[in-house]
Amino acid sequence: MAQATDGHKRGPSLVSGYLPLLIGAAVIVAMVLVVPSEVPGNGTATAGTVPDIADDGAIGTPASGWGESVTPCADQPQQAESGYAPPCFAFTGDNGGATSPGVTADTIDVTYRYLADNHLLATLGALANLQLDEDAEDLYRTTEGLVEYFNENFQFYGRRINLDRFAGNGSGLTELSGGGREDAVNDALTVADRDTFADIGSGLATGQIYAESLAAEGIISFGAGYLSREWFDLQGPHAWSLFPDCTRVAEVNSQVGIEVLLRETAIMAGGDLAGLPRRLGIIYPDSAEYTRCAEHAIAAFEEAGIETHVQNYTLNLGQTAAVAPSILAQLRDNDITSIACACDPLMQRDLANLAEQQGYEPEWLIQGVGYIDLDLVGQLMAFGSGDQWTRAFGGSPTGAQPPWTTSEGYLAYRSVRADEPSKVVDVIYGQLYRLAIGIQMAGPDLTPENFQTGMYNYPGGTGDLGAWDFAPGNHTGVIDARMVMWRPDLRSPFNGEMGTYIDTGQRFTDASELPSQEELLAQLQSVGG
Repeated sequence: MAQATDGHKRGPSLVSGYLPLLIGAAVIVAMVLVVPSEVPGNGTATAGTVPDIADDGAIGTPASGWGESVTPCADQPQQAESGYAPPCFAFTGDNGGATSPGVTADTIDVTYRYLADNHLLATLGALANLQLDEDAEDLYRTTEGLVEYFNENFQFYGRRINLDRFAGNGSGLTELSGGGREDAVNDALTVADRDTFADIGSGLATGQIYAESLAAEGIISFGAGYLSREWFDLQGPHAWSLFPDCTRVAEVNSQVGIEVLLRETAIMAGGDLAGLPRRLGIIYPDSAEYTRCAEHAIAAFEEAGIETHVQNYTLNLGQTAAVAPSILAQLRDNDITSIACACDPLMQRDLANLAEQQGYEPEWLIQGVGYIDLDLVGQLMAFGSGDQWTRAFGGSPTGAQPPWTTSEGYLAYRSVRADEPSKVVDVIYGQLYRLAIGIQMAGPDLTPENFQTGMYNYPGGTGDLGAWDFAPGNHTGVIDARMVMWRPDLRSPFNGEMGTYIDTGQRFTDASELPSQEELLAQLQSVGG
């Protein structure tokens, strides 16, 4: 089937999400449980329903084989019991065999780059005296189990995903900080030599260099963290991600600021800053991609006549303690009441700790990046920073964190295996789900180009990880968000420790849907009694 025609799906709309950052925040986007919300723009409906294919043309149909070897299932509307499930397809006949490198009549080879690094979330938990006892083997085992789930529950046209593990030479943390180019490129060349269709990384985030190197070899990848819309466009059909592109994040965060917050007083600030007109400080890493996205937000504020104080820094996890004092001094000297730190969590932690030591009591406007809006990292922020994080609120594309054993990814894993998955099972699930959608929606003629067309034809859905809708200009699928506030007096459903992010149970796709700041904060403060 030809590429979807203009107008069958709209381009990107304002959405909330994560402003750029190091960690491709893989971990724990997991544990998100969202109140199903209407998904606008492409005929998508609430979770559990699919559009009328006859009315929507290409939407809901595969990119190849439709009406010939591929037809609608007679007895079920969706492929699996999930709000993200694509329409159910029946298949008969020949799948075309080796339609693309890594594809045969029986298998779809997907590489898994096994890295020995301890993932960042475990490191952050240890800093807050909260242990997350996991290693690289737990991530791989969880990926294996979820591959079994998708092989059993999706229409792959006579093929099965074959997970091909190899020992990579790169370092996930180094690459996510912008380094490790030589090892990342060499690992991508190793993947190409293994004749693979797609690469799932190491189960979590994928660094920019590795993703670009895979795309150059014609290999699909998942998990690039918070790179720009322009970057995804340049990678053609080969780059997809669980994490929102930072262009979208910049657009929506600036819209929330302009329409809801920045023309009001800083009612969450303390001390001498309490109740003053808001003065916004923006902090972000100075890489080219993150700068490109930050400039979108800064330009929007300037156009709205809102003054901002902007600082950036070089992303280096070993240098945050040395750099943070000068950044905080600039914020204080400029009478900043409200800090929007699109930062790595160590920089955010050091700034909060310094502010507490100096009696500086600003608002912390959560940008939803670098794990900041996840309970475990919120607990890290609160550890050693006194009351600083009690003044934290803002936007997040994740959902409320349910008990680990009730999440959609956990239940999918346990449907095929009896052991316990990784605590970050939902991140891995979210990435593999994108792979499964693309394969099913491509139809039997599986190529990267048909994979892309199939993703655009996917009718969308909602579930634990928010609302999804892929389209030209949106290769991450994330289209909605929630407003959150840190509550130190409530226990996290994720790990039972004190401190959790709460919301009002509502999600939004456009900041104009939000109430006034007074009403919004009153709603948030009333959660939990």
